[in-house]
Amino acid sequence: MTAHDAIKAGNADFPRRQWYVGAYSHEVSRQPMVRWLLDEPVVFYRLENGDPVALFDRCPHRGLRLSAGTLVGDEIQCTYHGLRFARDGRCTAIPSGGPLSPRLRVTSHPVVERWKWIWIWMGEPELADPSLIPDIAQFGFGNPDWFDEPSGLLSLKANYLLPFENLLDASHISFLHHGLIDAGNVATLPFTLEQQGPSLRVVRAIDQEPISPLTAKTFGFDCDRVNRKIIADATVPNLCGIRVEVAPADDAGKPPQVNQLIVGITPQTRSTTLEFTAVAQSFPFANPNREEDVRNLLMEDVVAMEEIQQLFDRLGPERSIELSVRSAEPAMLMRRLVSRMLDAERGVSPVAVRS
Repeated sequence: MTAHDAIKAGNADFPRRQWYVGAYSHEVSRQPMVRWLLDEPVVFYRLENGDPVALFDRCPHRGLRLSAGTLVGDEIQCTYHGLRFARDGRCTAIPSGGPLSPRLRVTSHPVVERWKWIWIWMGEPELADPSLIPDIAQFGFGNPDWFDEPSGLLSLKANYLLPFENLLDASHISFLHHGLIDAGNVATLPFTLEQQGPSLRVVRAIDQEPISPLTAKTFGFDCDRVNRKIIADATVPNLCGIRVEVAPADDAGKPPQVNQLIVGITPQTRSTTLEFTAVAQSFPFANPNREEDVRNLLMEDVVAMEEIQQLFDRLGPERSIELSVRSAEPAMLMRRLVSRMLDAERGVSPVAVRS
C-alpha cells in the first residue's frame, strides 16, 4: 500500500488555523524572547499584569527584530529608532515624529496560557477559538491527585509529521530503544485504532511482560513481570500523548499505575520542529533522573527522525518512495487528516475536518 499521495513526511506543509504550543510558561517573562514558529519569527513577552503577548518579530519601519528591543510599560520599543508597539500590534509612538499610520503595525497572534504551556494561533486572528485547544486535563495534568511537571524542549531537524508517526507507531520501540522500555514483543502485538474528528487513539496491551529497566525505575515495581497497556492519543496536528498503564502481573487485584507523556508538536519550518514534553503520573515521582532518562530515550527517536529527514532532503520527494505496513495505519490516517485540514484552508474542500 502506498502512502497518502497528497502529503509526505519530509516536506509536508502545516495547517495555520490551529493552536500550537509556542513556549513553556516559565520561558516567557518581561524580557522579550524570540522563537521561530510556522515559518515566522515571533517575539513573546509578558505585560505588567503577567498576561503573555506574541507579536510578529520584525519592526515594520526598517526591519530590525523587535525582540532586540525593550519593554516600556506594556509596549515593546524597537531598539533601532524607538518606535513602540502595543499588545495588539499597533504603533503607539514615533519619537522622530510623523503621523501614526494604521498601516504601521505588526501582527498580534492570539495566545492562551493553559497548564504550563502558552498556546499560539497563527492563522487569521478572528478565527481563533480557544475551545479548539486540546484538553490536556484528560491526561491527568492539573489533577490534584496526580503529579505533573514539564520535562524538556527538544529541537528536531525534521518535518513535524515525523514525530507524530514515531509516537503513533509503538512497534519501533522493540528495535530502536534497545530493550530500555520493551522486552522485544511490542512490535508483534495487535492494536486497535479509533478516530473521532481530529483525535486518534491507538491501544496495545501486553500481559506477563518481563519488566524493562526504565519501567522498573519509573514505576518502582520490584517484580519480574507486569501487565502493560500502551495508549497513544493524538490530536492532529499539534499534540500526542503516550499513556502507559502498568501493574504487577502477580497481583491481579491491584489497579495499574499510570505514567503519561505528552508532546506538544510545533512546526518551525517544513524541516524543523519543536517538541514540548511534559510528564504526569498517578503516583509520586520516584526516579530522581527521570528528566534525563526521558530525554535520552526521546533523543534516540530524534536521531532516527533527523536521519530520515536528511535522506529525504538529499533524495527529494520523487525518489523518497514510501511503502506502508499494518503498523503504519495510524500514521496514514493522521496524514489524511492533515491533508484535509490543508485543503480546507486553501478552499479546496468545503468540509472542515472538525465537522
